[in-house]
Amino acid sequence: MNTIKYVQCVIFIIFLTDVIAISILPLFFKDALGWILGSVGSAISFWWLAMNLAKNLDLFPSKTKIKTVKNSLLRYMFLMVYTLIIMGVVKPNIITFGLGLMSSQMAIYLYEIYLKMKK
Repeated sequence: MNTIKYVQCVIFIIFLTDVIAISILPLFFKDALGWILGSVGSAISFWWLAMNLAKNLDLFPSKTKIKTVKNSLLRYMFLMVYTLIIMGVVKPNIITFGLGLMSSQMAIYLYEIYLKMKK
């Protein structure tokens, strides 16, 4: 499986969890909003990581290291600014927001378990 298809599957799983959060939005507004905003940030970060990886694979090792460090720091800076803006403006539940930020890791685990069970 190529990288782009894998990233698309993981992001699809992330947004499936957002559908569930949207459905409970009227009942648990702050919790669901925290999950949705966190998972959107997680999906953007995961997509950004995958695209930078795909661009840097053909470079020399020394250039790859430098670009990887730069891109990682830029991505983490984006996540920090995104988190501060969301916490300052929207003020969602911090726990569900943090779990939403980890949704790409959870989606990767779910997708890998699905692939292992499929074989």
